[in-house]
Amino acid sequence: MSDEHPTSTHDCELSDSQPVLAIVGVGNELMRDDGVGPKLVSRLLDTDLQSNDSVRLTNAGTTGFLALEAMSGCEYGLVVDAVRTDAEPGAVHEYVCVEGTFEGDVPEMTMHDVSFTEALSYSRSVYELPDEIRIIGIEPAVIEPGLELSETVEATSAEVLDMITAYTETVVAAERTGTDDGTDAPETERSASEVDA
Repeated sequence: MSDEHPTSTHDCELSDSQPVLAIVGVGNELMRDDGVGPKLVSRLLDTDLQSNDSVRLTNAGTTGFLALEAMSGCEYGLVVDAVRTDAEPGAVHEYVCVEGTFEGDVPEMTMHDVSFTEALSYSRSVYELPDEIRIIGIEPAVIEPGLELSETVEATSAEVLDMITAYTETVVAAERTGTDDGTDAPETERSASEVDA
């Protein structure tokens, strides 16, 4: 699937109602796997999510503060980025940040001017951020100049898109039915043994 959307910040056009969920891609699309977040958000812009008033889709590029601005005012935030750990390339990690504090390890997000995690620690008093922000991190295989994802990360993309879609459906359904009281936030669709936090 081609990625034809611009690399600058891109919010889908929404009604006057405030979106419930912000999905934000962070990364440099000119550095192969570092651009996996923006590339996956671009693919979501070709789905029904683009016209869903409950969802804001944003490509924040390499600017962590743009990611925070995109989430401001939303009840939930979901960030997609390349994350370096000691895992095999293509591995998928999940992290949860609750009221500015990460549960477990802080993700090492790659090569940005101010990383999302750094911007988050600086700016909770500036932006009206969700109490809970989830990060889906994909272990990069290749970070070098180029526009295409590596075969390894490309092979993981479908799994990550399915995770994002399932999480979005859960959040939107809870908001529409009024069953989510904020005490039990939805989780992405992976077993506990697969989650790195």
